[in-house]
Amino acid sequence: MDDGWTAERVAEALFIDAETVRAHRRLYGAGGRAGVERLASVGHAPVLSAAQAAELSAELSGRVYLTAKAVCGFVAARFGLTYTPHAMARLLGRMGFVWKRPKVVPAKADAEAQRALLESTLLPLMAEAEADPATPLLFVDATHPAYDAHPAQGWIRRGEPAVLPSNHGRVNVTLNGALSWPAREVITREATKITGPEMAAFFAQIEARYPAARRITLIADNATYNRAAVLREWLARPGCRVRVVYLPPYAPNLNLIERLWWFFKKKALWNTHYPSLADFRAAIRGFFDNLGQWKAELASLLTNRFHLIGHQTPQISSA
Repeated sequence: MDDGWTAERVAEALFIDAETVRAHRRLYGAGGRAGVERLASVGHAPVLSAAQAAELSAELSGRVYLTAKAVCGFVAARFGLTYTPHAMARLLGRMGFVWKRPKVVPAKADAEAQRALLESTLLPLMAEAEADPATPLLFVDATHPAYDAHPAQGWIRRGEPAVLPSNHGRVNVTLNGALSWPAREVITREATKITGPEMAAFFAQIEARYPAARRITLIADNATYNRAAVLREWLARPGCRVRVVYLPPYAPNLNLIERLWWFFKKKALWNTHYPSLADFRAAIRGFFDNLGQWKAELASLLTNRFHLIGHQTPQISSA
């Protein structure tokens, strides 16, 4: 570097990362040979004491910092110690932290209401459906994939941008869907809009699918169309074999088909450009027409294990 080589050129010559070169140079400038030797594989005593590390861990457990530099700021202000962002990132890794985005959950979710329904109703219904084919259980919901770019994280060569073309306009494909348990069979119906009459038609399609069933139980959320007058009338007609169990408000985690929608978008939409709406629709149909190729993955994903959401301490982002 004294001869004018950039960190990138040194890194290329030594087959290492450019940031590693910069870290060595900073440590050498600050502490000479002793500074560089702090990077030896045998390790060195941490700058933070055990008590300080515990306090930092507690701080990070209650607040999401956007950058390692922001954490450096907290450490400097609280303990009077200086870290580089690169060194802090390595320290956070050793402490068990990773850089990821928080998971968004409904603020009004009630974990106890979810637990009550799960234990008293949902799990017994799943067990009954496993034991008696004449009492099928299906999870019902709609999805509205947009004809647009769906970017997702992936492995991209450093320094080279990856471009995903987007489409203009607000065009969606609306799908009504039902996922059976335990067979994990999927019934889909494309709709212009999800309404009460549309749900009645879809429920009729599901009922026709199981002519030998004594009772068909559908798990659904509390969307307005799921409680529409026309649907209630359809369900109340003589001889109707369909009954609906409504989930607690703000509990998509208990609707098994939500996992299928996520899986569908991951496999068919993420990081994929479709030149035309016709191509987009064909990809959607192709996914559901060929679910068998994902049988092992779906068996692992679509299980009777559920997590509860709600009553969690919010974490506040920090710049």
